[in-house]
Amino acid sequence: MRADLFLAWKYFKPKRNAVSVITLISIVGVALGVAVLVVVLAVMTGFSDKMKEKLIDTTSHAQITPSFGTSIENPKQAIEAVEKLGGSAMPTIMGPILLQRGNNFLPKQMIAIDPNDKAVSKFNVKESIKAGKFSLEMNEIIISYVIAKELGVDIGDKILVHSPVKLSKMVKTNEAGEYEAAQGAYLPEEFTVTGIYSFDKYDFDKNVLFIGLDDARLLYDMMQIEELSDDTESIADAASKVSNPGEGPATHILVWTKDPYDMNDFKAKLSAQLPTLNVATWQEMNGRLLGVLAVEKNMQLFLLVFIVLVAAFSITNTLITTVIQKTREIGLLKAVGASSSTVMRIFLFQGFFVGTIGTTFGLILGWLFVKFRMNVLEFLRVVTGQEIFPKEVYVFNELPAHIVPMDLVTISAIAIILCTLGGLIPALRAARLDPAGALRSE
Repeated sequence: MRADLFLAWKYFKPKRNAVSVITLISIVGVALGVAVLVVVLAVMTGFSDKMKEKLIDTTSHAQITPSFGTSIENPKQAIEAVEKLGGSAMPTIMGPILLQRGNNFLPKQMIAIDPNDKAVSKFNVKESIKAGKFSLEMNEIIISYVIAKELGVDIGDKILVHSPVKLSKMVKTNEAGEYEAAQGAYLPEEFTVTGIYSFDKYDFDKNVLFIGLDDARLLYDMMQIEELSDDTESIADAASKVSNPGEGPATHILVWTKDPYDMNDFKAKLSAQLPTLNVATWQEMNGRLLGVLAVEKNMQLFLLVFIVLVAAFSITNTLITTVIQKTREIGLLKAVGASSSTVMRIFLFQGFFVGTIGTTFGLILGWLFVKFRMNVLEFLRVVTGQEIFPKEVYVFNELPAHIVPMDLVTISAIAIILCTLGGLIPALRAARLDPAGALRSE
């Protein structure tokens, strides 16, 4: 074994004294710093990955919207263009509606889909049903467990749905520019709850419900009706007079591709075929959120490195004490021919040992915390009496975490390098010792 490596290991584990205790504390400090880095980066990566997954599950890989106006009059043409490029597409209507149950009113976001469309399976609505069934016939509605709880409804219950288009017709503007009540009455439509879903994404579950595409077209006055008897006719009555059932305009066309993470080429080709429509990928629609997550992870890494840096200063203090205690031994080594570089390496190796051992234990500790994170959060909830990870705030039903091997390599490299450099000042001090003066020291 090399002399510098042998002496470094010998000094690293001296007989039990103050230096050995300080060394142990330094190792613990490095381990805790590395563990915190592992946990935080795993959680940030988990948040980012889970957010991307849920964004794709709850929307689509891309959306086609009208460049002008509020609807796409001929969605079939755009769908055929998508299919020629190897993708799948489905027309939909998205917009606000108002739910009523007794005297309880809730503004929500509607997504209208055709349950018989061949692309509907891409949306994963059917797989997300937790109660009831996936059924969207006329006057049927699928809501989330959050909305069901807010309204106090269950499978088979009735909900009144107010259309903003029809509500707007209750008010008109006179010649003076003043608002006044319009003639006629308006009745909301009654829908039956057939399914209760959960996408495990709280903000989506809280705000979104699903109805049939023809229902939405009638609610938004987007379907051609042959003859309406009066303004109070219901959807059920109007459905029999639809001149083109299953067809009609859409506000959005949802698009799915083979690889949602490589959309540039697909978007360019689709945009060239549909010059009068807008094509936006899910990354573009959520660019600000994804950018914030990426920056947040990098900032967390930068800030938490200071925890390991503090442990490196602890190593510096420990090794300075060691240099003072070993002054005569260092002088003797230099007197018998040891070079200054050899003496420097002895103390740099000690910093390396502390960094390596502390990093190893830190990686293990961090991995254990990530693996049993929900148990830890439940324990803290019981002890503190507070919800540590409220889904209303953090969107997801559980704390996501994903350990990336490259992150572990980065953390390990940073910790070991900082700890090794922590021995640089003591190493320089030892290397500059004069042999004669060191041997005369008390």
